[in-house]
Amino acid sequence: MLSQLFQSSVAFFQIYGTVGLFLMSFAESSFFPVPPDILLIAMSLSQPKLALWYALITSVASVLGGIFGYFIGAKAGRPLLDRWVPAKRVAQIESLFQRYGGWAVAIAGFTPIPYKVFTIGAGVFQIQKTVFVVASILSRSARFFLEGLLIFYLGSAAKHFLSSYLEILTIGLSLVILLLYFVLRHTKTMQYLNGFWVKLRERLERYYNEKMSPLGAFGNYLLVGSVLGIGSMLLFAKLASELLENELKWFDNAVIDLVHRLDSPLTTEVMKGLSTIGSSTVMIGVALVAALLLWWVKRHFWDALMVPVALIGSYSLNELLKWIFRRDRPNVARLVEATGYSFPSGHAMVSMTVFGLLAYLAWINLRQPLLRYLLTCTLVLLAVAIGISRIYLGVHYPSDVLAGFAAGGFWLVGCILGLQAIRYYKADADKG
Repeated sequence: MLSQLFQSSVAFFQIYGTVGLFLMSFAESSFFPVPPDILLIAMSLSQPKLALWYALITSVASVLGGIFGYFIGAKAGRPLLDRWVPAKRVAQIESLFQRYGGWAVAIAGFTPIPYKVFTIGAGVFQIQKTVFVVASILSRSARFFLEGLLIFYLGSAAKHFLSSYLEILTIGLSLVILLLYFVLRHTKTMQYLNGFWVKLRERLERYYNEKMSPLGAFGNYLLVGSVLGIGSMLLFAKLASELLENELKWFDNAVIDLVHRLDSPLTTEVMKGLSTIGSSTVMIGVALVAALLLWWVKRHFWDALMVPVALIGSYSLNELLKWIFRRDRPNVARLVEATGYSFPSGHAMVSMTVFGLLAYLAWINLRQPLLRYLLTCTLVLLAVAIGISRIYLGVHYPSDVLAGFAAGGFWLVGCILGLQAIRYYKADADKG
Protein backbone atom coordinates (compact mmCIF):
# COMPACT_ATOMS: atom_id res chain seq x y z
CA MET A 1 0.00 0.00 0.00
CA LEU A 2 2.84 2.39 0.84
CA SER A 3 4.52 1.67 -2.49
CA GLN A 4 1.24 2.31 -4.34
CA LEU A 5 0.83 5.60 -2.46
CA PHE A 6 4.31 6.69 -3.50
CA GLN A 7 3.77 5.73 -7.13
CA SER A 8 0.34 7.37 -7.33
CA SER A 9 1.65 10.58 -5.75
CA VAL A 10 4.61 10.76 -8.10
CA ALA A 11 2.40 10.11 -11.14
CA PHE A 12 -0.03 12.84 -10.05
CA PHE A 13 2.60 15.52 -9.50
CA GLN A 14 4.59 14.50 -12.60
CA ILE A 15 1.63 15.49 -14.79
CA TYR A 16 2.29 19.14 -13.91
CA GLY A 17 6.03 19.06 -14.65
CA THR A 18 8.14 21.62 -12.81
CA VAL A 19 5.07 23.06 -11.08
CA GLY A 20 4.26 19.60 -9.72
CA LEU A 21 7.87 19.16 -8.59
CA PHE A 22 7.72 22.50 -6.76
CA LEU A 23 4.41 21.67 -5.06
CA MET A 24 5.52 18.21 -4.01
CA SER A 25 8.83 19.51 -2.62
CA PHE A 26 7.05 22.26 -0.69
CA ALA A 27 4.44 19.91 0.76
CA GLU A 28 6.94 17.23 1.79
CA SER A 29 8.82 19.67 4.02
CA SER A 30 5.82 20.28 6.24
CA PHE A 31 3.15 17.57 5.99
CA PHE A 32 3.34 15.35 2.87
CA PRO A 33 4.79 11.82 3.35
CA VAL A 34 6.35 11.22 -0.10
CA PRO A 35 9.94 12.52 -0.52
CA PRO A 36 10.51 14.74 -3.59
CA ASP A 37 13.67 12.79 -4.53
CA ILE A 38 11.53 10.24 -6.37
CA LEU A 39 10.03 12.82 -8.70
CA LEU A 40 13.28 14.79 -8.99
CA ILE A 41 15.20 11.69 -10.08
CA ALA A 42 12.47 10.57 -12.50
CA MET A 43 12.27 13.97 -14.21
CA SER A 44 16.06 14.38 -14.27
CA LEU A 45 16.59 10.95 -15.83
CA SER A 46 14.11 11.84 -18.57
CA GLN A 47 16.10 15.02 -19.34
CA PRO A 48 19.59 14.89 -17.78
CA LYS A 49 20.52 18.35 -19.16
CA LEU A 50 17.84 19.88 -16.92
CA ALA A 51 18.86 17.93 -13.81
CA LEU A 52 20.50 20.94 -12.12
CA TRP A 53 17.48 23.12 -12.91
CA TYR A 54 15.18 20.54 -11.33
CA ALA A 55 17.52 20.36 -8.33
CA LEU A 56 17.28 24.13 -7.90
CA ILE A 57 13.47 24.06 -8.04
CA THR A 58 13.36 21.23 -5.50
CA SER A 59 15.79 22.98 -3.16
CA VAL A 60 13.95 26.32 -3.20
CA ALA A 61 10.52 24.73 -2.76
CA SER A 62 11.77 22.44 0.02
CA VAL A 63 13.26 25.33 2.00
CA LEU A 64 10.07 27.38 1.58
CA GLY A 65 8.05 24.35 2.70
CA GLY A 66 10.36 24.00 5.69
CA ILE A 67 9.67 27.60 6.67
CA PHE A 68 5.95 26.81 6.43
CA GLY A 69 6.54 23.76 8.66
CA TYR A 70 8.34 26.02 11.15
CA PHE A 71 5.27 28.29 11.14
CA ILE A 72 2.97 25.31 11.78
CA GLY A 73 5.10 24.22 14.71
CA ALA A 74 5.28 27.73 16.17
CA LYS A 75 1.53 28.35 15.94
CA ALA A 76 -0.05 24.94 16.61
CA GLY A 77 2.62 22.53 17.84
CA ARG A 78 3.48 23.95 21.26
CA PRO A 79 -0.09 24.11 22.65
CA LEU A 80 -0.65 20.46 21.74
CA LEU A 81 2.70 19.45 23.23
CA ASP A 82 2.03 21.29 26.49
CA ARG A 83 -1.35 19.61 26.78
CA TRP A 84 -0.30 16.00 26.19
CA VAL A 85 3.34 15.81 27.34
CA PRO A 86 4.56 16.38 30.93
CA ALA A 87 6.19 19.78 31.45
CA LYS A 88 9.46 18.25 32.67
CA ARG A 89 9.79 16.13 29.54
CA VAL A 90 8.99 19.10 27.30
CA ALA A 91 11.71 21.12 29.03
CA GLN A 92 14.28 18.34 28.41
CA ILE A 93 13.39 18.07 24.72
CA GLU A 94 13.45 21.85 24.36
CA SER A 95 16.90 22.03 25.94
CA LEU A 96 18.25 19.47 23.45
CA PHE A 97 16.59 21.24 20.52
CA GLN A 98 17.96 24.62 21.53
CA ARG A 99 21.45 23.13 21.80
CA TYR A 100 21.52 20.92 18.71
CA GLY A 101 18.58 22.27 16.66
CA GLY A 102 20.70 23.57 13.77
CA TRP A 103 22.58 20.28 13.47
CA ALA A 104 19.34 18.31 13.72
CA VAL A 105 17.72 20.28 10.88
CA ALA A 106 20.86 20.00 8.72
CA ILE A 107 21.15 16.23 9.21
CA ALA A 108 17.42 15.70 8.57
CA GLY A 109 17.64 17.86 5.46
CA PHE A 110 20.52 15.86 4.00
CA THR A 111 19.67 12.30 5.07
CA PRO A 112 16.54 10.10 4.77
CA ILE A 113 15.38 11.24 8.25
CA PRO A 114 11.93 12.89 7.79
CA TYR A 115 12.74 16.56 7.33
CA LYS A 116 9.20 17.67 8.20
CA VAL A 117 9.52 16.37 11.77
CA PHE A 118 12.41 18.74 12.42
CA THR A 119 10.92 21.73 10.59
CA ILE A 120 7.83 21.52 12.78
CA GLY A 121 9.96 20.76 15.86
CA ALA A 122 12.12 23.80 15.14
CA GLY A 123 8.99 25.95 15.20
CA VAL A 124 7.66 24.31 18.35
CA PHE A 125 10.88 24.97 20.27
CA GLN A 126 11.61 28.30 18.57
CA ILE A 127 15.18 27.66 17.46
CA GLN A 128 16.79 30.73 15.94
CA LYS A 129 15.18 31.45 12.56
CA THR A 130 18.48 32.38 10.89
CA VAL A 131 20.09 29.11 12.01
CA PHE A 132 17.06 27.16 10.79
CA VAL A 133 16.99 28.80 7.35
CA VAL A 134 20.75 28.51 6.78
CA ALA A 135 20.80 24.86 7.88
CA SER A 136 17.84 24.12 5.61
CA ILE A 137 19.36 25.85 2.57
CA LEU A 138 22.73 24.10 2.96
CA SER A 139 21.39 20.62 3.66
CA ARG A 140 18.51 20.55 1.18
CA SER A 141 20.62 22.04 -1.60
CA ALA A 142 23.46 19.60 -0.88
CA ARG A 143 21.13 16.60 -1.12
CA PHE A 144 19.20 17.59 -4.23
CA PHE A 145 22.18 19.01 -6.12
CA LEU A 146 24.13 15.82 -5.36
CA GLU A 147 21.38 13.87 -7.11
CA GLY A 148 21.19 16.42 -9.92
CA LEU A 149 24.94 16.47 -10.50
CA LEU A 150 25.16 12.68 -10.65
CA ILE A 151 22.40 12.51 -13.27
CA PHE A 152 23.75 15.53 -15.17
CA TYR A 153 27.15 13.90 -15.62
CA LEU A 154 26.26 10.18 -15.63
CA GLY A 155 22.85 10.24 -17.29
CA SER A 156 20.84 7.02 -17.01
CA ALA A 157 23.86 5.28 -15.48
CA ALA A 158 23.21 7.24 -12.27
CA LYS A 159 19.91 5.45 -11.69
CA HIS A 160 21.50 2.30 -10.21
CA PHE A 161 23.88 4.28 -8.01
CA LEU A 162 21.11 6.51 -6.63
CA SER A 163 18.74 3.63 -5.91
CA SER A 164 21.44 1.52 -4.26
CA TYR A 165 23.84 3.88 -2.51
CA LEU A 166 22.33 7.37 -2.11
CA GLU A 167 20.98 6.87 1.40
CA ILE A 168 24.18 5.16 2.55
CA LEU A 169 26.25 7.98 1.04
CA THR A 170 24.25 10.78 2.69
CA ILE A 171 24.25 9.11 6.11
CA GLY A 172 27.97 8.35 5.81
CA LEU A 173 28.84 11.93 4.85
CA SER A 174 26.76 13.26 7.73
CA LEU A 175 28.56 11.02 10.20
CA VAL A 176 31.96 12.04 8.82
CA ILE A 177 31.10 15.75 9.10
CA LEU A 178 29.84 15.29 12.67
CA LEU A 179 32.93 13.32 13.62
CA LEU A 180 35.24 15.95 12.15
CA TYR A 181 33.34 18.69 13.96
CA PHE A 182 33.54 17.03 17.36
CA VAL A 183 37.22 16.17 16.86
CA LEU A 184 38.18 19.64 15.66
CA ARG A 185 36.11 21.23 18.39
CA HIS A 186 38.65 20.12 20.97
CA THR A 187 41.78 20.87 18.97
CA LYS A 188 43.85 23.96 18.32
CA THR A 189 42.55 24.10 14.74
CA MET A 190 39.03 24.90 15.88
CA GLN A 191 40.34 27.32 18.48
CA TYR A 192 42.35 29.09 15.78
CA LEU A 193 39.32 29.30 13.47
CA ASN A 194 37.15 30.64 16.29
CA GLY A 195 39.81 33.24 17.10
CA PHE A 196 40.12 34.20 13.45
CA TRP A 197 36.35 34.61 13.15
CA VAL A 198 36.16 36.74 16.31
CA LYS A 199 38.94 39.05 15.07
CA LEU A 200 37.38 39.32 11.61
CA ARG A 201 33.98 40.14 13.07
CA GLU A 202 35.50 42.77 15.39
CA ARG A 203 37.29 44.42 12.45
CA LEU A 204 34.13 44.45 10.36
CA GLU A 205 32.13 45.93 13.23
CA ARG A 206 34.83 48.54 13.85
CA TYR A 207 34.88 49.47 10.16
CA TYR A 208 31.09 49.73 10.06
CA ASN A 209 30.95 51.86 13.22
CA GLU A 210 33.71 54.18 11.97
CA LYS A 211 32.78 54.48 8.30
CA MET A 212 29.14 53.52 7.80
CA SER A 213 27.31 54.18 11.07
CA PRO A 214 27.93 57.97 11.02
CA LEU A 215 26.13 58.07 7.66
CA GLY A 216 22.95 56.72 9.25
CA ALA A 217 20.45 55.03 6.93
CA PHE A 218 22.51 56.10 3.91
CA GLY A 219 25.41 54.03 5.23
CA ASN A 220 23.21 50.92 5.18
CA TYR A 221 22.06 51.71 1.65
CA LEU A 222 25.66 52.24 0.57
CA LEU A 223 26.81 48.94 2.08
CA VAL A 224 23.95 46.83 0.69
CA GLY A 225 23.98 48.67 -2.64
CA SER A 226 27.71 48.10 -3.05
CA VAL A 227 27.28 44.37 -2.47
CA LEU A 228 24.36 44.12 -4.92
CA GLY A 229 26.10 46.30 -7.49
CA ILE A 230 29.31 44.28 -7.36
CA GLY A 231 27.30 41.05 -7.52
CA SER A 232 25.44 42.26 -10.63
CA MET A 233 28.69 43.34 -12.25
CA LEU A 234 30.37 40.00 -11.55
CA LEU A 235 27.38 38.08 -12.95
CA PHE A 236 27.48 40.14 -16.15
CA ALA A 237 31.26 39.70 -16.40
CA LYS A 238 30.87 35.92 -16.01
CA LEU A 239 28.24 35.76 -18.75
CA ALA A 240 30.32 37.98 -21.04
CA SER A 241 33.39 35.82 -20.49
CA GLU A 242 31.50 32.62 -21.29
CA LEU A 243 29.98 34.29 -24.35
CA LEU A 244 33.42 35.14 -25.69
CA GLU A 245 34.57 31.58 -24.99
CA ASN A 246 31.42 30.12 -26.60
CA GLU A 247 30.40 28.28 -23.42
CA LEU A 248 26.79 29.46 -23.04
CA LYS A 249 25.20 26.95 -25.42
CA TRP A 250 24.31 24.34 -22.79
CA PHE A 251 22.66 26.95 -20.52
CA ASP A 252 20.74 28.56 -23.37
CA ASN A 253 19.48 25.24 -24.74
CA ALA A 254 18.35 24.00 -21.33
CA VAL A 255 16.35 27.14 -20.56
CA ILE A 256 14.89 27.36 -24.07
CA ASP A 257 13.65 23.75 -23.79
CA LEU A 258 12.05 24.60 -20.47
CA VAL A 259 10.36 27.79 -21.68
CA HIS A 260 9.03 26.11 -24.82
CA ARG A 261 7.11 23.66 -22.65
CA LEU A 262 4.71 26.56 -22.06
CA ASP A 263 3.90 26.65 -25.78
CA SER A 264 0.21 27.25 -26.56
CA PRO A 265 -1.82 29.83 -28.54
CA LEU A 266 -2.87 31.59 -25.33
CA THR A 267 0.70 31.67 -24.00
CA THR A 268 1.93 33.12 -27.28
CA GLU A 269 -0.56 35.99 -27.09
CA VAL A 270 0.34 36.67 -23.44
CA MET A 271 4.05 36.69 -24.27
CA LYS A 272 3.51 39.06 -27.17
CA GLY A 273 1.63 41.38 -24.83
CA LEU A 274 4.43 41.27 -22.25
CA SER A 275 7.02 41.94 -24.94
CA THR A 276 5.01 44.97 -26.09
CA ILE A 277 5.01 46.34 -22.52
CA GLY A 278 8.81 46.16 -22.58
CA SER A 279 9.06 48.00 -25.93
CA SER A 280 10.67 51.43 -26.09
CA THR A 281 7.38 53.21 -26.83
CA VAL A 282 5.56 51.77 -23.83
CA MET A 283 8.54 52.14 -21.47
CA ILE A 284 8.94 55.81 -22.39
CA GLY A 285 5.23 56.32 -21.71
CA VAL A 286 5.44 54.50 -18.37
CA ALA A 287 8.46 56.57 -17.32
CA LEU A 288 6.79 59.87 -18.26
CA VAL A 289 3.53 59.03 -16.47
CA ALA A 290 5.40 57.85 -13.36
CA ALA A 291 7.57 60.98 -13.31
CA LEU A 292 4.54 63.28 -13.68
CA LEU A 293 2.65 61.48 -10.90
CA LEU A 294 5.64 61.68 -8.56
CA TRP A 295 6.00 65.40 -9.24
CA TRP A 296 2.36 66.55 -9.33
CA VAL A 297 0.89 64.20 -6.71
CA LYS A 298 3.79 63.61 -4.29
CA ARG A 299 5.91 66.69 -5.09
CA HIS A 300 9.02 64.51 -5.09
CA PHE A 301 11.22 66.33 -7.61
CA TRP A 302 14.30 64.12 -7.34
CA ASP A 303 12.28 60.89 -7.43
CA ALA A 304 10.51 62.14 -10.55
CA LEU A 305 13.78 63.18 -12.19
CA MET A 306 15.46 59.84 -11.48
CA VAL A 307 12.86 57.87 -13.50
CA PRO A 308 13.87 59.34 -16.91
CA VAL A 309 17.52 59.18 -15.80
CA ALA A 310 17.08 55.43 -15.20
CA LEU A 311 15.34 55.00 -18.56
CA ILE A 312 17.81 56.99 -20.66
CA GLY A 313 20.85 55.59 -18.86
CA SER A 314 19.75 51.97 -19.27
CA TYR A 315 18.97 52.44 -22.98
CA SER A 316 22.31 54.15 -23.59
CA LEU A 317 24.29 51.55 -21.66
CA ASN A 318 22.46 48.74 -23.43
CA GLU A 319 23.29 50.10 -26.87
CA LEU A 320 26.94 50.47 -25.89
CA LEU A 321 27.14 46.89 -24.59
CA LYS A 322 25.42 45.51 -27.69
CA TRP A 323 27.90 47.34 -29.90
CA ILE A 324 30.82 45.92 -27.87
CA PHE A 325 29.73 42.26 -27.97
CA ARG A 326 27.83 42.22 -31.30
CA ARG A 327 26.09 38.90 -30.73
CA ASP A 328 23.62 37.88 -33.43
CA ARG A 329 20.08 36.99 -32.45
CA PRO A 330 18.97 33.32 -32.33
CA ASN A 331 18.68 31.73 -35.75
CA VAL A 332 15.16 30.36 -35.21
CA ALA A 333 11.64 31.08 -36.40
CA ARG A 334 10.78 34.20 -34.39
CA LEU A 335 7.24 35.00 -33.33
CA VAL A 336 7.87 38.77 -33.45
CA GLU A 337 10.21 40.96 -35.42
CA ALA A 338 13.45 42.19 -33.83
CA THR A 339 16.51 43.98 -35.17
CA GLY A 340 19.96 44.79 -33.89
CA TYR A 341 22.32 42.77 -31.75
CA SER A 342 21.22 40.38 -29.02
CA PHE A 343 23.54 40.65 -25.99
CA PRO A 344 22.37 41.91 -23.53
CA SER A 345 18.58 42.02 -23.95
CA GLY A 346 17.35 45.62 -24.08
CA HIS A 347 13.83 44.66 -22.96
CA ALA A 348 15.19 42.82 -19.93
CA MET A 349 17.70 45.53 -19.01
CA VAL A 350 15.40 48.53 -19.33
CA SER A 351 12.40 46.85 -17.66
CA MET A 352 14.60 45.71 -14.77
CA THR A 353 15.90 49.26 -14.30
CA VAL A 354 12.63 51.19 -14.72
CA PHE A 355 10.23 48.76 -13.05
CA GLY A 356 12.81 48.05 -10.35
CA LEU A 357 13.12 51.77 -9.59
CA LEU A 358 9.33 52.18 -9.56
CA ALA A 359 9.06 49.19 -7.20
CA TYR A 360 11.59 50.81 -4.88
CA LEU A 361 9.77 54.17 -4.99
CA ALA A 362 6.45 52.43 -4.30
CA TRP A 363 7.99 50.63 -1.34
CA ILE A 364 9.36 53.78 0.33
CA ASN A 365 6.46 56.13 -0.52
CA LEU A 366 3.28 54.10 -0.06
CA ARG A 367 1.90 53.82 3.45
CA GLN A 368 -0.80 51.17 2.93
CA PRO A 369 0.97 47.81 3.50
CA LEU A 370 -1.27 45.77 1.17
CA LEU A 371 -0.96 48.23 -1.72
CA ARG A 372 2.79 48.57 -1.16
CA TYR A 373 3.42 44.81 -1.23
CA LEU A 374 1.06 44.27 -4.15
CA LEU A 375 2.51 47.01 -6.36
CA THR A 376 6.14 46.19 -5.54
CA CYS A 377 5.73 42.47 -6.26
CA THR A 378 3.74 43.16 -9.44
CA LEU A 379 6.43 45.46 -10.85
CA VAL A 380 9.26 43.03 -10.08
CA LEU A 381 7.37 40.06 -11.55
CA LEU A 382 6.47 42.12 -14.61
CA ALA A 383 10.15 42.83 -15.30
CA VAL A 384 10.98 39.13 -14.99
CA ALA A 385 8.03 38.13 -17.19
CA ILE A 386 9.13 40.55 -19.93
CA GLY A 387 12.54 38.88 -19.99
CA ILE A 388 10.96 35.42 -20.24
CA SER A 389 8.73 36.61 -23.08
CA ARG A 390 11.78 37.51 -25.17
CA ILE A 391 13.11 33.96 -24.81
CA TYR A 392 9.71 32.43 -25.64
CA LEU A 393 9.30 34.59 -28.75
CA GLY A 394 12.72 33.51 -30.05
CA VAL A 395 14.35 36.95 -30.24
CA HIS A 396 16.85 36.47 -27.41
CA TYR A 397 18.95 33.73 -25.87
CA PRO A 398 18.36 33.13 -22.12
CA SER A 399 21.89 34.35 -21.44
CA ASP A 400 20.99 37.64 -23.20
CA VAL A 401 18.09 38.10 -20.81
CA LEU A 402 20.10 37.16 -17.72
CA ALA A 403 22.85 39.57 -18.79
CA GLY A 404 20.20 42.26 -19.28
CA PHE A 405 18.91 41.70 -15.75
CA ALA A 406 22.47 41.88 -14.39
CA ALA A 407 23.37 45.08 -16.25
CA GLY A 408 19.99 46.60 -15.43
CA GLY A 409 20.44 45.66 -11.78
CA PHE A 410 23.80 47.41 -11.73
CA TRP A 411 22.34 50.62 -13.17
CA LEU A 412 19.31 50.33 -10.86
CA VAL A 413 21.55 50.17 -7.79
CA GLY A 414 23.36 53.28 -9.00
CA CYS A 415 20.06 55.17 -9.41
CA ILE A 416 18.83 54.18 -5.95
CA LEU A 417 22.14 55.11 -4.32
CA GLY A 418 22.00 58.46 -6.15
CA LEU A 419 18.57 59.17 -4.70
CA GLN A 420 19.67 58.17 -1.22
CA ALA A 421 22.78 60.36 -1.49
CA ILE A 422 20.60 63.34 -2.38
CA ARG A 423 18.31 62.64 0.58
CA TYR A 424 21.29 62.30 2.92
CA TYR A 425 22.94 65.56 1.89
CA LYS A 426 19.61 67.43 1.93
CA ALA A 427 18.89 66.19 5.45
CA ASP A 428 22.43 67.08 6.52
CA ALA A 429 22.04 70.56 5.04
CA ASP A 430 18.69 71.06 6.81
CA LYS A 431 20.29 70.13 10.12
CA GLY A 432 23.14 72.55 9.46
